[in-house]
Amino acid sequence: MVKRLLAAFAFVLLAGAPASAQQQQQEQQRQPGSDVADDLPAGVAEEQITVSSTYGGSYITVFGVNPDRRGRGDIVVVLRGPNEPATVMRKSRAFGIGNAFGLWVNGDPVRFSEAPAFFAVLSNRPLRDIASPESIWRYQLDPAASAQLASAVPAGGDPSAYRAALVRLRREQGLYQWYATPPREGVRGGLTAYRGGLFRAVVRLPANAPIAQYHADTYLFRDGRLISRQRIPITIARIGVERTIHDLATNVSWLYGIVTVLLALLAGWGSAVLFRRP
Repeated sequence: MVKRLLAAFAFVLLAGAPASAQQQQQEQQRQPGSDVADDLPAGVAEEQITVSSTYGGSYITVFGVNPDRRGRGDIVVVLRGPNEPATVMRKSRAFGIGNAFGLWVNGDPVRFSEAPAFFAVLSNRPLRDIASPESIWRYQLDPAASAQLASAVPAGGDPSAYRAALVRLRREQGLYQWYATPPREGVRGGLTAYRGGLFRAVVRLPANAPIAQYHADTYLFRDGRLISRQRIPITIARIGVERTIHDLATNVSWLYGIVTVLLALLAGWGSAVLFRRP
């Protein structure tokens, strides 16, 4: 793994060697009407992660180099999972008196048509010191910016409060993460910047994160303005028996149902025979 990372670092260094050629390439890759280039040299150490029955989560390492020779600017790395529908409900008191007694129920559901199933932000310093709130929202550097409402909020409700609740709940589950410092003792995740513009970001992917296609997005900001970015796909896939069962349940659900019923009947019959009284 160490040799692989060193080789990758050497590659991105060579890729960004000629400063003049790098600037010309930036100009060629700029989109019409945009001042952002899609040429930030970056890569991942794990382009595909396999999931088996013993899977307990994994780490994803993103590495790259600041194309600015003088190392100016700030690096932001965002690991995004697939978008999926979500529902947030508000807890309210239905019966009871005071705070010690009563029945609390969930009500006033607010649905989101899509929200990131996993979201991690890593930066060399606090994100609010790197980009303006408008830029954070525009480039979706916060999971709340990616959450799209599909229903109206209750009368007197605040949409931002429901977005904040969604972020809080998924952060408690380990699905939303923020790192603004290098890895330290007891915390492996974080972004480390090295001399020469090299950087390395490590993200903890918990076992409860969905098995799907992810994207690692790297951004270079300077004086609050986005200069360059890059997107790298990451595939997380099942292998072995787990993949066979998942594919059967997803693609041939009727057959999966029949097999499940037959296995249950077989297990019941086997138990009856094994524990039959003499």
